[in-house]
Amino acid sequence: MVNKIDYYTHKTYDPTYYHRQYENDLPKNDTSMAKRAALIALPFLSLYQPAGKLISTTMGSIRVLSNSVGAVCAEDMTRCATQVAQVGLATLALAGTLYNFTLGLYLTTGVDLTTNLATILQTLYQSEYKQAGEELLQALSSGLYLAIMMTGSLEVIAASLLMQALVSFYQAKEEWSNGRMPEAFAKSLMGAIRLYQANHQIQQIKRRNILFKQYRAFAERLKKGRAVDHLWEHPLVKRQAATLTDCEGNEYNIGTYAHGYGKQVVKGMNVHLREEDGRTTLEFKVNHVFRDRVEDPISELENISKQDLRDLLQVSSSHIEDISLIKEGIIRKERYFGDLHKIHLKGLGTISIGASREVLTLYDKVTIQMEKGKTLYDFHEALAVLNLDDALRKSASEDIERMKMGHLFRIMDPREATPFERSDPFFDLPMEEFKKEIISRSPEMREAFEKYLPKMELREILPGKMRYAITGLSEELQKKGARGLTALVTGAWTRQMFYEWTASILKMGMLSSEIRNNYGINVRGGMSPGMDCYTGAADSIFTRLVTDKNETFHPTRGPIRLLISPKALETGSYQYHHDVFGSRIIDPNNFFGHAYSDRDNIFEFLQKEQTSFSEVLLPENNEVMIKDRIAPELITGIVIRPELKNDLLDCLRKHQIVKKDAQGYETILSTRVDAFIHVDKTISDEQFTSSD
Repeated sequence: MVNKIDYYTHKTYDPTYYHRQYENDLPKNDTSMAKRAALIALPFLSLYQPAGKLISTTMGSIRVLSNSVGAVCAEDMTRCATQVAQVGLATLALAGTLYNFTLGLYLTTGVDLTTNLATILQTLYQSEYKQAGEELLQALSSGLYLAIMMTGSLEVIAASLLMQALVSFYQAKEEWSNGRMPEAFAKSLMGAIRLYQANHQIQQIKRRNILFKQYRAFAERLKKGRAVDHLWEHPLVKRQAATLTDCEGNEYNIGTYAHGYGKQVVKGMNVHLREEDGRTTLEFKVNHVFRDRVEDPISELENISKQDLRDLLQVSSSHIEDISLIKEGIIRKERYFGDLHKIHLKGLGTISIGASREVLTLYDKVTIQMEKGKTLYDFHEALAVLNLDDALRKSASEDIERMKMGHLFRIMDPREATPFERSDPFFDLPMEEFKKEIISRSPEMREAFEKYLPKMELREILPGKMRYAITGLSEELQKKGARGLTALVTGAWTRQMFYEWTASILKMGMLSSEIRNNYGINVRGGMSPGMDCYTGAADSIFTRLVTDKNETFHPTRGPIRLLISPKALETGSYQYHHDVFGSRIIDPNNFFGHAYSDRDNIFEFLQKEQTSFSEVLLPENNEVMIKDRIAPELITGIVIRPELKNDLLDCLRKHQIVKKDAQGYETILSTRVDAFIHVDKTISDEQFTSSD
């Protein structure tokens, strides 16, 4: 119900003036001077728009009371029934006003219109044509006022004001004929005011036409911002936040992910919403082409004059009152991480997007933090300013198929896929031509599409966040000599801290530095969390591939090494034969000496690792990057120094990571402790076999 009300109130355009049929609020048969004075004063008081809510609440309460008295004092059942119906409608309108002023305007005007129509039918039936004509004028006034709220059209506003002027002048004539001079003067003055307002509105229409011609693209984006019908059943409307819990029982609210949205704009089609300090924040990453396209709206906003901008927002009936842009540096722990565009939308919130191309992880990240009380519909209006409103739109089957094929292309032929996915044709070509273009660039992809596309399935990498995986890819890699992955627990200062972090990893999984920083989870972990932002590796986890040619581990730089199932490779990876900090830098002359676009696919990588192997897996041997998170169920074992095993076990027992099976044996992740924790450096295939 709240979602529906939010929808209607967002779609409603706020009228430029306040309108109400005050005569319906007061007792019909009251001829006192107090009633006459009120009917004279109220239209003028309502010219001060901020008083509208107070007037609505007060007069709505009086309407309920006067109709209730009328129902009690009715002389017959028909009159009583009519008054009771009026009480119900008045109560509904008052409740709507108390809940939401815009909703109250809808209901009150609708009740007035309903009353007018009923009276027209009654007077026509009684052949009282003059009164029917007067009611018709009032009905037209209320109908046009409703039309303003539904369309926001400047032409409708002008027509409504002209109708109000006509009604006022007609009523002034009637009051003059009846010798009610104060009322006649007040009605004439109000008619003149409405004519003045109508003229101002006509001037706005002329101004709008000039602005829309000059800033056509921006005007279209503002118009799109109010088109929110597709959000009616959006999963983020009825969101339920997910949590990750560490070994100490601390819960980290990671918000709500929705997969399958964003069409081609959003990387991975995952959008993320979270609540923090009473405010709601929407986050997602945009694909490279769309990030480049955002520069045009930003440049337009930077160059438009302040007055033109305010006028455009006003004539477009936008919820945004003003827009200001700044570029500020990102400082974390006294370190500079590039610049950020901050676009403040007065009345809605703030959009942030990376401004420094060299900070790869942050450049394509979009964050929208809304003011308190705003809804998903307001997010949509904010996104439209940068032409990113598709981020909340459900992806079509063609969008999903394009993403799957692109993901598979990136896994199987990264050298060809990388430049193509950064070009407009990647997103603009029709699907048949898109597929043909990929095959023309890489003929081997014809067989890959036939073999692997049917095997691709969605897997959850974080609660609600999904990624496509190639089912059975790990078995194929194992047959070719892959044994699994391994990763060090790094960054701790003490042995006890290593144990605690290991326990938390076994509870939550291995998390990328980006996720840990976003939610304040073990922010000191990892070897290079600062450098990761520049290399583009912050959203990935550093691992190393173990092949059947590696027999022992090199003495580690940390006391604890995790063993990971090769199934982690099925969601896709990128890899290098040396440690290059997970670089995604395209320029081949970069500091690390390896271009992201020149990396091997996973099969080539494995083959080369097999032919240029070292029996000892050295720290610099290779680097395999896994996206976002490695779930606990993919962690198949731990290699630890002999003297540390008992202390680690004590820590894991304390945090209830160690459990007992039906036979009374201690287990970790459903694997018996002795098969999970290894104190030697020798690698066996069984150590990489997951418990399932």
